[in-house]
Order: sequence, then C-alpha cells, then structure tokens
Amino acid sequence: MFSLLDRYIARHVISASLLILFLLIMLRAIFSLLEESNAIGKGSYELADALLFVGLMLPQKVLELFPMGVLIGSLFGLGILAANNELTVMRSAGITTWRIAGSTLKASLILMVGVLLLSEVIAPVASKSAQQLRTAALSDGKISRSASGLWAKRDNQIIHIASIHKSGEMLGIAIYQLASDYQLEKLTEASSARVIDNQWFLFDVRETLFQANSLTKSHRLQRLWENPIDEDNIDTLTLKPETLNILGLVRYQQYLSGNALDASEVELAAWQKVLLPVSIAVMMMLAASFVFGPMRDVSMGARVLTGVLLGFGFHLVKQSFGPISLIYGVSPFLGAFFPLIVFAGFAFWLMRRSS
Repeated sequence: MFSLLDRYIARHVISASLLILFLLIMLRAIFSLLEESNAIGKGSYELADALLFVGLMLPQKVLELFPMGVLIGSLFGLGILAANNELTVMRSAGITTWRIAGSTLKASLILMVGVLLLSEVIAPVASKSAQQLRTAALSDGKISRSASGLWAKRDNQIIHIASIHKSGEMLGIAIYQLASDYQLEKLTEASSARVIDNQWFLFDVRETLFQANSLTKSHRLQRLWENPIDEDNIDTLTLKPETLNILGLVRYQQYLSGNALDASEVELAAWQKVLLPVSIAVMMMLAASFVFGPMRDVSMGARVLTGVLLGFGFHLVKQSFGPISLIYGVSPFLGAFFPLIVFAGFAFWLMRRSS
C-alpha cells in the first residue's frame, strides 16, 4: 500500500506537521494560561490548578488546531522537497503531480488514526477531568461533577443536576433538603429549570415531605426556585458539546430531542467530529496544490505565511459557517460539510491548472 516514495513523502510531511502543531499548541497554551489568570484567587483556584487545567485541555486544543497545523506543516514539508529540487527530479522521472499528491494523501491516513484516537478517547477524558478540577476549585469544593451529573451544596441543601444545556436550562434536578440533624427533610424533583424575568423557576415539580411517621407528596407544574445555584457558576457547569466524543454527542442529542430542546448545535458538533479526519486530507491536498501551483517558485517564508493565512481562513470559515447555518435553519451536516467542499474544490482546481 505504501511504496518507498509514499514513505519518503509521508516522513517529511508528517514530521513537519507535528513540528508546526507543537509550536501552535505551545502558543495556544500560553494564551489559555493568560485567560485562566483572571480566575486565579477565586475559591481555592490557584496557579497550580490553572496550569493543570490548561494541560488537561491541550488535547482538545490540538483537535481544534489540527487542520491548520497539517496545512502549514504539509506546505513546509513539501516546500523543503521543492527547495531541494527533489520534486523536480520526481517529475523528471515520470511521476505525475497527481501521484505525488496521492502520496501526500496517504500520509494523511496515519494522521487520521492519531486524530481519531485523540478525539474519541484521550480528549474527552482529559477535558472532563479539567472541568471537574476547575469546577471544584472555583466553588471551593461546594460543586463537583460525576458520571451521573453535577452535585452542589447550598446551605442545608444538596442539589443534583443531570445536565445543563448551553442556553443555561437545567435538566433533571433533585434537591435534598436536610434538617439540622442531617436527616432528610424534603426531596424536590423537577424535570427542568430555567430563568424567567431574572428568576429561576422549576418545572414539573414533585415534592416529598418526610415526617416522623408519614410521607406527604405533592405535584406542581412550576414554582419559584428560591435558592438556586449562583449564576456565576453556570458557565463553568455548562456542558460543552465539543468536549464529548461522537457517541457522547449522539446520546446528548437524543437526550435533548427527548426533552423537546433544540439539538441542532450538538448535531453540528457531532458532524464536525465525524468530518475531522476528512479535513486533514483536504488540508494536505490543498498544500500539495499550492506547492505545484502558485507557490512553485517562492521562498520557504512565503509558503509558511501562505499556510498560516489559509489555515486561519479555514478555521474561521469552519467556526463561523456552522453557527450561521444554524441561525438560518440550514442542515447541521451541510454546515459542517460546506467548508470542506469549498476548500477541496479550490485544491482540485489548482491541481488541474498545475497539471
């Protein structure tokens, strides 16, 4: 499957991509640490916690920057071959530009395996641990995450929340109210909670009052939540779809749909995860088309600068077109797929011109 030529090109392209990706991640880590510095001192959140949080979030940042790093790295790697006249020798030996581009695409298969492992196994676990650490530290230990949801302590209440939607709406709330002797006094269960006119309301509320020799149950469609979680913690507790793997996103989408909530944003995140390996192949194809096309006789610095501009362009189009497509009711699949089609079509057009 991999000839000697394929392995030679793959070695140059992959090593250059990993080097560029490492530099991008280190730069991103510095900016992330600067962002976290604003939270240092809140609760028990200290510099060591911020460093650990940034470190645990790096796998997720790698996924975000992977297409950009691959594009710049492929331009850099192929540019070295072009500067050494190795691509010219290959073409003189009868190897077509399409054949060399195909070798570049084969190299993307190796990176695809790595990005899938990172996306589906490493990043979700690391991101979850990072959020648990940050939530516990900022709340000074009064809020924690578990596999079943979120737990918070508020005065004489222990609150459990199954999940919090990005809009701020909470689902699956259970409030355990304790007496002074720590005996369970009342259990309040609600299917959801949301803000109306700057006040929190519980919906589909079931209350159980525990008395000495009896239980008293009641049901209300809604009631005021008199002692909710601080709104400052909502952003920290909100479930971010991009930190889940594909299976987790599918389950979350089904959960939202089952509760009559908008799941289009989660569906978009799922399609972007599925198409992430495809974006790597598109970026490598785009790099090859530029090396054989308009960047054939330019300096290495110009190639790197072009790669940076194209990479940022793809990142911006991907990050902006998806949300815009949701605003106008476009299919989430199209919102995730359209940027790839545009850049792949551009790469194919450049390859046709160069050949």
